[in-house]
Amino acid sequence: MDAKQLDQIFGATFSPDQNLRNQMEEKLRTCETSTSFLPSVLSFIADPASNESSKLAASIYFKNALRKRWREKASLSSNTLPISQEDRQFINSQILAVMVSCSRQIRIQLQACVGTMIANNFPDSWPEFGPMLLSLLNSNDVNSQGVGLLCLLELAQMYRFRSSKNRAPFHEAVASLFPLVIKIIDPFVLSQDNDSQFLVKTVAKTFYSSIQVDLPPSLTNPEFIAPWFSFFIRIISHTVPLGDLDQSDIDELQKEPLFKSKKWACRSLNRLFNRYGCISLLGSSIKTYGMFAKFFTQNLAPKILEVYIQLVGQYTSKSIVLTSVMIYLILSFFDDCVKDKALWPLLKPHTDAIISHLIFPLLCYNESDIELWDSSPAEYVNKKIDSLDDYNSPILSASNLLVDLLTDRRKSTLMPTLQFINTILETYNATPPENRDERSKEGALNMMGNIVAPVSSRRSPISGHLDKFLFDHVFPEFNSTNKFLRARALDTFAHYSEVEFADFNLVSNVFEKVVSLLADPELPVRVYAALAIRPFILNESISKLMVPKLPVVVEHLLMITNQVDTDLITDIIESLADSFTVELEPYAIELAQQLCKSFSRIVAESLVASNAVNEMGSGEASLDYDQVNSKIMAALGILRTLGTLIINLDSNLTVVAGIEQIVYPIIRFVLDNHIIDLYEEALEIIDCCSYTLKAITPHSLELFNSIYSVFMDDGIDFVEEMFPSLENYVTFGFELLCSQPEYKSKIYKIIELVLTSDRVGENGKVSGCRLIEAIVLNAVKYNSSNQNIMADIDDLVISFLKLVSSQLVDPANQPSTVPLWIYLLSTVLDCFQYNTQLTLKTLAELGSFAVMLDQLVTKQHLFKRVSDKKVYVLGMTNLIHTATTNVQLGSQEHQILVNGLPVLFQSTIKNIGGYSQALKNKEEAEKLYMDIELDNPLSDVNPYKYFSNMLSSMQTSNHTAFDQLVATISPEEHQILNVVATEANKQ
Repeated sequence: MDAKQLDQIFGATFSPDQNLRNQMEEKLRTCETSTSFLPSVLSFIADPASNESSKLAASIYFKNALRKRWREKASLSSNTLPISQEDRQFINSQILAVMVSCSRQIRIQLQACVGTMIANNFPDSWPEFGPMLLSLLNSNDVNSQGVGLLCLLELAQMYRFRSSKNRAPFHEAVASLFPLVIKIIDPFVLSQDNDSQFLVKTVAKTFYSSIQVDLPPSLTNPEFIAPWFSFFIRIISHTVPLGDLDQSDIDELQKEPLFKSKKWACRSLNRLFNRYGCISLLGSSIKTYGMFAKFFTQNLAPKILEVYIQLVGQYTSKSIVLTSVMIYLILSFFDDCVKDKALWPLLKPHTDAIISHLIFPLLCYNESDIELWDSSPAEYVNKKIDSLDDYNSPILSASNLLVDLLTDRRKSTLMPTLQFINTILETYNATPPENRDERSKEGALNMMGNIVAPVSSRRSPISGHLDKFLFDHVFPEFNSTNKFLRARALDTFAHYSEVEFADFNLVSNVFEKVVSLLADPELPVRVYAALAIRPFILNESISKLMVPKLPVVVEHLLMITNQVDTDLITDIIESLADSFTVELEPYAIELAQQLCKSFSRIVAESLVASNAVNEMGSGEASLDYDQVNSKIMAALGILRTLGTLIINLDSNLTVVAGIEQIVYPIIRFVLDNHIIDLYEEALEIIDCCSYTLKAITPHSLELFNSIYSVFMDDGIDFVEEMFPSLENYVTFGFELLCSQPEYKSKIYKIIELVLTSDRVGENGKVSGCRLIEAIVLNAVKYNSSNQNIMADIDDLVISFLKLVSSQLVDPANQPSTVPLWIYLLSTVLDCFQYNTQLTLKTLAELGSFAVMLDQLVTKQHLFKRVSDKKVYVLGMTNLIHTATTNVQLGSQEHQILVNGLPVLFQSTIKNIGGYSQALKNKEEAEKLYMDIELDNPLSDVNPYKYFSNMLSSMQTSNHTAFDQLVATISPEEHQILNVVATEANKQ
C-alpha cells in the first residue's frame, strides 16, 4: 500500500465526519490482513513528505498492533492475526532508524514498540538489537544517541523486576554501555534546554530502573559508580530560583524535564542507600552488599545528606524551588538516616530546624487546602482524610519522619519537639482572639496527632498530663469559628481518645459536642466528627452515652454517606450495628434502605467513571482511577455494614427477612453487571441472609439465577467465595432441589464445572466436593426422618461418582493435596450412606471398583478430624453391612469385596480408634479459634453408636459373617471394639 492511501486512511482519524472515519476504519481492518501491511505503515511513518498528524495516527496504530500481535503465534488468541516472519525481520531491522528520523511525538510511540519487541524477543530472537544499540550510542549524532538512550531505558524497564538469576544479559549491558552513557550525557546535565533535560531524565530513569531487584555487579565497583554519583549530585544541586513562582506554578514545573531529572536522580540516590548502601537496612542482603554498603555509607551517603540539607535550607528560606516529590524523597532519605548509626550524628544537629522549618509548615493547612475545601468539600475528604494515593506525598513523609525521630531518637528529639509545640499553643492562648495564628495552632495539633504513640508511652514526660492538654488546647476548638481548627480538634481528640478523665461529666459534655458537630455546616468537619464517635462505641465504660443518641447519630452518618464516598463512615455504622444491635433493631429496616440507596448511587457513579476510564489513554486514566477505586471501597464498606447488621439481628427473623427483600436487588445488580470487585461481600450477604433465615425464600430463589449466570460466565474464579451461599442453597433448599429439575440441573452444572475446569485449583475443587457432600448428606438426613416420602437423587449420585472417579483412578488426575484426597474419597463414602448398593454398582460399571476400595483403605490415615472420621466410619459401616447381606454385584466385584472385607473392617476400627483424640483436638482448636468445624448433617450423629448398632445387627442377623470378621482382628483392635461398645452405651 502506498503512502497516499495510508495518508488518506490515517488522516481520517481526525476528521469530524463520522461516516468518513467509519469508512476508513473498515478499510484499515481489511488492509491489516494483507502481507507487508505493518512494514508499509512503518515506512509511511518514516516518509518525510507525509503529513505529520497522519503519521502520528499511524504510529499509534502501529504501537497497538505490535502490543496485540507481536507475541509468538502459539501464545496468541485464536482470533488474533500473527505477524509473519518476513514482516518481523523488516520491523526489527528498520524501527530504530525510523525513530532517529521522526519527531519526538512519534518517537515516543515507537519507543513503546521497541519495549514490546524487547520483552518478547531479546536476546534470543533479536540478537541484532545489542549491536544496533551500541552503534546508536557511539554515533556523533544527537538524535541517534537519544534513540539509543530511549532503547536502553526500554531494556532496563524490561529487566526491572526480573529475578537476579534472569538478569545476566542486562548486567552485561550495564557493564559495557553505562560508561559510554555517562560520557554522552555529561555535557547536557546543566543545560536549561528541554530537549537536553529530556535526555538527562531518560538516563536517570534508566539507572533507577536498573537497580530495582539487585545492584548490577559493575555498579558495586567504586570507580564504576563514581561518575554516576557525581552525575546525580550535579542534577539535584542544579537549583532553580523561586522568584515570583506560586504553588500552582511549581505544580506545573513538576511536569518539566528538568524537574523530572531531579526526581529520578533523587530516587536513584535514595534507592542506592536504602536498598544497598545502608548496613542497618540491609537485612539478609548483608552478605551480598555488605562491602558496598560500608563504602557507600562512609564515602557517598554523607555527601547526599549534605546536599539535601543544603537544599532544605535554601527552600525554607524561600530561595529555590523544590517540587513536592523532591521534598518527599528528601524527607524519606532523612528518615533512613535516623535509623543508621553512622549518618544519625550527621543529621542530628539539623533536626530542630527540619522539624520547625520543614515538617511543621507541611503539617499546616495551606492556600491549596483552603481552595480545595471551599470548591469541593467531598474531594477534600477523599484527599486529606481517606486518601488512597498518598504514596509520594511530602505530608506523609513529613509525618513518618516526625514519628521516627521521636520514636527511634527519643532522647534527642522528644522534649525539643514538645517544647516547640507547647510554645505555639501557649502563644496562641496568650494572643487576643482577633490576632491569633490559627494556621499554626492547627499545624501544632496535627503534629500532636501524629506523635500520639511516643507521647503516650510510659517513657514520655507528659503522658500523665495529656488530659490537661486536651482540656486546654483541644476541646475549646470544638467551638472555633475556623473550620480547619474544628476539624483538627476532632481529629486530635480521636487520636487521644484513650486518655482517661476523672470527671465523667466532662466526657459526657465532650460526647454531646461531638454529636452536635455531626450537624456542622462543613462536610469535612462532619466526617471528622463521625470518626470521633468511634471511641465512644469501643469504650464499654462510656458507650452507654451512645444509646439515647443512636437515632440522631445514625441519621447523620447516613446523610454523610450520601455526600461523600468513603468506607470510613460505613465502618463506623458497622461498629454501631455490631455493638448496639438490640437498640438499633427498630431502625434496622430504615437503616438498610438508606444504605442501599447510597450503595445504588455510588455503584452507578462508579460504573460511569469506570467506563470513562476505559475509553481514556493510560496517562489520562491514571488520573481518574483513584476516583473509581474510592467509590468501590465505599460500596464495599456498605456491603460489609449490611452483612454485620444481618448477622447481629439473627434473633429477629422478621427483620432479617425484611432486610433481605431490600438488599437483594442491589446484590442482583452487582452480579448482573459483573462488578467483580464487589462479588465477595455481595456473596457474604447472601450467605448471611439464607443462613440466618434457614430458608431459601422466593427472593433468594430468584437471585440464584443471577448467581448461576455469573458462575457460568466469569464467576468460576470465585468458587471459594461462592461456596457458603451455594451450600445454603443446597441445605435450606433441599426440597426445592428435589422438586424442581431446573434448579437441580443448575446446581449439578456448577459442581461439574468446578471439578472439570482447568481454571479451578485444588482448593476450589474441595468446595465442589463439599457441595456434593451437602447434597448427599442432606438426602440421607431427609430420608432418615421422612420414611414415607423419600428423596430420590440416584441420578445425581451416579453423576457425582463419575466425576470423582475420573479424579481418583487416573494417576495423572490424582490430587496433590491432602484436603482434596479427603473430600474426593468422602464423596464415595457419603454415597455409601445414601445407597450402598447403587454406589457399588456404579463403581463397578465405571471400572473403578477395586481401585476405590484400595484407596479407602490406604488413605484411611488422612481422615483425622471429627467430621472426616464421621464420614469415614459411617460410610464404611454401610459398606461392610451391605457386603455381608445379599449384595448384587458381578462375580468378580463380589469376590473382591468378600476378600477385602477383613481389611475394610480393620481399617474402620483403626479410624474410629482415633475418634476420642480427634474430639480433644477439636476442642483445643476451638479454644484457639483455629480450624473450627462447622455444623453439617452429621453433627448430631454418634459414630460409636452407629458402628456399634451395625455390629449388633450383623451379630444377630448374620452371626457367621460376624464371627469370621471378628476372628481376623488383633487384640488391640478387639480393645478398640470394647471402647466403641462402652462409648456407645454411655451416649
